[in-house]
Amino acid sequence: MRLRGLGWGIAVLFAAGAAAQERPLEDAGAPFGKLPLVDEVRCGEAAGAREFVEHPKDASTIETLLGTACRVLPNAGAAKYFAYKLGKGKGLKAGQPYVLVVDYPEDRPRTWFVLNRGGEYGRGWATGSAVGDVLYTYTNNNAESLEYPLAQQSRSWRTIFWLHDRFAGLNLARDKAVRDQTPADGFWVVVTQADAVKDPLNAGAAVSRIRLFEVLDPKKLDAQVQLPPQDLPHRRLFWREEMADGVIAGKEPAGRGLDDETAWYRYKAELMRVLGMNVFGKDLLEFGHNQGWEAEGFGGNDWYWSSHAPKRWEKILAMLKPYGYEALPYYEWSGGVGAKGLGKEKRAKTLGGKESYTHIEWTEKSNVDLTDPDALADAKRLLDATVLKFKAQAAFAGAWFRPRPSQNPIGFGDATLARFAQEANGGKAVTREALKGDRALIEKYYAWWYGKRRAFLAELHAHLKAGLGGEPHLLYTCDPGEPGPSLPGGLKVVTDRLDAWAPILKQKGHEKLKAQAYDEVLKDDLYLKAIFTPHGTWADWEWQHAVPVADPQRYQDLPGVLLTYPFNRSYTVRSEKAFEAFRGPAGLALLRHYPLNEHAMHESLGYFVSDLERAGPFAMEGEALALAYGDPTSIGYLSAASFNRGFPEYVRAFNRAFLALPALPSKRLPDACADAQIVVRAIDAKAHGTYLAVVNVSRGEKQEIVVKLPKAGAVSDAATGAAVPSEGGAVRFSMYPYEVRALRVKGE
Repeated sequence: MRLRGLGWGIAVLFAAGAAAQERPLEDAGAPFGKLPLVDEVRCGEAAGAREFVEHPKDASTIETLLGTACRVLPNAGAAKYFAYKLGKGKGLKAGQPYVLVVDYPEDRPRTWFVLNRGGEYGRGWATGSAVGDVLYTYTNNNAESLEYPLAQQSRSWRTIFWLHDRFAGLNLARDKAVRDQTPADGFWVVVTQADAVKDPLNAGAAVSRIRLFEVLDPKKLDAQVQLPPQDLPHRRLFWREEMADGVIAGKEPAGRGLDDETAWYRYKAELMRVLGMNVFGKDLLEFGHNQGWEAEGFGGNDWYWSSHAPKRWEKILAMLKPYGYEALPYYEWSGGVGAKGLGKEKRAKTLGGKESYTHIEWTEKSNVDLTDPDALADAKRLLDATVLKFKAQAAFAGAWFRPRPSQNPIGFGDATLARFAQEANGGKAVTREALKGDRALIEKYYAWWYGKRRAFLAELHAHLKAGLGGEPHLLYTCDPGEPGPSLPGGLKVVTDRLDAWAPILKQKGHEKLKAQAYDEVLKDDLYLKAIFTPHGTWADWEWQHAVPVADPQRYQDLPGVLLTYPFNRSYTVRSEKAFEAFRGPAGLALLRHYPLNEHAMHESLGYFVSDLERAGPFAMEGEALALAYGDPTSIGYLSAASFNRGFPEYVRAFNRAFLALPALPSKRLPDACADAQIVVRAIDAKAHGTYLAVVNVSRGEKQEIVVKLPKAGAVSDAATGAAVPSEGGAVRFSMYPYEVRALRVKGE
């Protein structure tokens, strides 16, 4: 089955205008090829008449790096940036897709964050041993500093985006943003970095050239994803955005980036088509609040307050249908929060008898007790209103619940204690004081509560399956934070160069930072221990109860329900034991937790959040290692803001290979390749043959590797259908770092 795309139509193609036909065609790089060049900035030269800003004054310098003049932000002192206005007077058109290309030197460890005001997104990347994500912010970003190879060549970072109707200038406020710029004005592209102390090995963002290309026919950029035959289960790729929808939240036109909000979601569907993703994720509850669906008929404002855009979800589902994507609604659920909502009753109480579990006020306004029968009824009604109501209009992958702190806590209310006494304590009443003073009793209580959470999710999945039919998945994410679980012992950087970090830790500003050896983290499986360690707490708060830990061992025999495995850094995706702990009958669901990097840049830019990835092929390190050592069947992304990916040539190569493999159990073939850094997994698809996932788990290129086939037959590339030559029961090819090849062996 090939995923279908929605063409732009003749009208939009003509809208590019005659000016586009006169633009020179230049190579925008893979996967885009030759495109009309709209604008170009050579950053190593004086800006001339072009609008240019740097902050503070003289923040940047001009240096010759790898033989090319570059504009550089020295990594010293406070946060800084430089910015260029692109496309002014160049005939830019709202709704048109463009490709932004930033050329940079890969010569030293460096970190870049780029803000594109025209598409209102930001993205970062890092080379070498630079931390990339900032060290010091309001969360522990789980820093990692590894010796990634440096190409000693000029490289390019690329993203595709759809130009908005209006956009902000340099300053993008979090609330009440002014978006008064139009395509005729051009848009700002900002290159920025944080305070030097937050990324000490960063040699400074350096850029030689910025180019803007126009895409006249986006259909040609379709990744042409080939899913397995329809009678085999398929894999899933999806994302959820956090600080993103301000672009369509404004009530006045000047506050909105688009006149038609559904167009914004269509741009995301188009991005999926380019990157090769197949499941459209959308948050319907954010911190418990309605994000654009209709509660009328299911309790109305007594249950959930009406959204200012109650038809948003319905319109999105209608928009998605021609693409062939599945939808995955996302819920930060704490019970109904309307006028008479269950969540506002806050039936879950702390062990100390308080109503608030944590010091975070906005997460303490509502909660649900999962042991309460009313909670199950409320959650079922939520699925009725947002999924089952639309089952004839859309295809659903399932549903995804991710409670934020204190939304689904371990409760100790009087009614909860009575249920425990009746169901698990032989009818003997218990008190909170008794639980606090009896370790065996409270461990018994915890076991009962976690069993009740399992039963809750099992019944909720059964309701979803009965309504939808088929095999929908119910995902549940236990870790509520952006960066994911942190290693014990306070703020750390995991590194393979302790010698490089030893002098840094002695410098001012790094007094609370520790360095931990990468090999030590792997050897002792410290990340898995961190996942299973109850959340730390202090004073009389009860974080350990506000954020119940993951207990995947209770779900390994439960069909359809998957606790998601959190990953981000390299050390989080190398433990087969950790992956096996989260595997269930429905497979293994991975979730990439991106730090927000919130407020890390200069305040004159306004509100800042951004994801960051490693450069080039290393951008897919996490996914490739996860496939090699754990074989996930679903991979999702918790994006800090509007989702995008740099280095799309590597992203979609992985995505195509991943989605070409059926979502069936696999096994490693340890003798399939003589090179221990080539991992081969085999999937027995019965009449459909044997699928192989071949993964280069090293940071280096592999030339002419030989993979022995587990059975005789014709070999094809599962992602493209092209024949793959074989000889003597083996195939031979070369691989770049962290490349994945999906093969299919079909008997004669």
